[in-house]
Amino acid sequence: MKGIAIIAAAGKGTRAGVDKIWMNLCGKRLLQKAVEPFFDALTVDEVVVVVAPDKVKDATALFAAAPKPCFVVAGGETRSQSIKNALLRYEGAKEDAVVAVHDGARPFVSRALIERLMLLAAEKGSAVPVLPCPDSLRKVDEDGNHAIAREGVYRVQTPQCFDLKKLLFAYSYGDEATDDATLFEKHVGEVSLADGEEENRKITYLSDVYKEVSSRVGVGFDVHPLVFGRPLILGGVRVPFNKGLDGHSDADVLVHAIMDALLTASHLPDIGHLFPPSDDRYKGADSILLLKEVLRLVKQEGYDPINVSATVMAEAPKLAPYLPEMEKTVAEALELPAQAVKFAATTTEKLGIIGEGKGIAAEAVALLSKASD
Repeated sequence: MKGIAIIAAAGKGTRAGVDKIWMNLCGKRLLQKAVEPFFDALTVDEVVVVVAPDKVKDATALFAAAPKPCFVVAGGETRSQSIKNALLRYEGAKEDAVVAVHDGARPFVSRALIERLMLLAAEKGSAVPVLPCPDSLRKVDEDGNHAIAREGVYRVQTPQCFDLKKLLFAYSYGDEATDDATLFEKHVGEVSLADGEEENRKITYLSDVYKEVSSRVGVGFDVHPLVFGRPLILGGVRVPFNKGLDGHSDADVLVHAIMDALLTASHLPDIGHLFPPSDDRYKGADSILLLKEVLRLVKQEGYDPINVSATVMAEAPKLAPYLPEMEKTVAEALELPAQAVKFAATTTEKLGIIGEGKGIAAEAVALLSKASD
């Protein structure tokens, strides 16, 4: 019997505030960690990864060297629509098959759980992993709130495994549901339950990612004077202005602050030691290229960036229109998803050398994780 795995990863991560599927978790994308156990499982012959339409190219590249056939499908507006898009690959299939549907936000699923559930589904037509609920429960409605007995109440996990033809039938009605078992139960019949695993946790909030890693935080600061006759480069973006920042390199204070934040977090020397102004190799250097070199050094130390936040302090020019392009440029240089880099711009209310228009400063914070976690 053929084994198919469908990984649902087309969500927007609204509760986490970022596209968590593409976040770095212990040296790999969270999505990679969710998919790889299915490549190892003896019961899986091929994998279908469902991602947001604008991520199809990225996912195809990510799994280009997969050890088993791996297909990338564009998801829909809802989870149910996304799974249906994947199932359409097998519409009209004559071969018997078991399909395992897994959430891409569950990166700790074990090979043993996958194989056990798929074998049970081959025997019974379905297998849904559940865990008992250890907490006391209360239901809140228009009449107030009241206790619910926790006996007989279970938490549902994935992968949820089914006979392929039966699941196709359940999805043919076009209903919406938060999981596959709900549709199977509604249109096919009772589902078979099996023991889940406590380790098979779902990453819902950003804090769920951070608590899984050994993290380090670094802070960086830089300031340069404004002079005539120089281009103004901030975050790797040329900003129209009648002055630019003076310095040995392109004097990109924003990128310099970010570099020092990354370096201090990984216990490396600051940019003054790595790229000294006395070294002509760095005269007029593109700071984005230097940032890529800093990333290489940070990774060499065994760390990966998780996210970067920074504030640029300038009385003029107005920087808000250019921040999105700066964020994109820096995120690409650091190999981070767009949501992992965020910048702000402010003035100093005409106080000090910044307020007098004599210079621009930037402060940055970087969070790193230990790549070996």
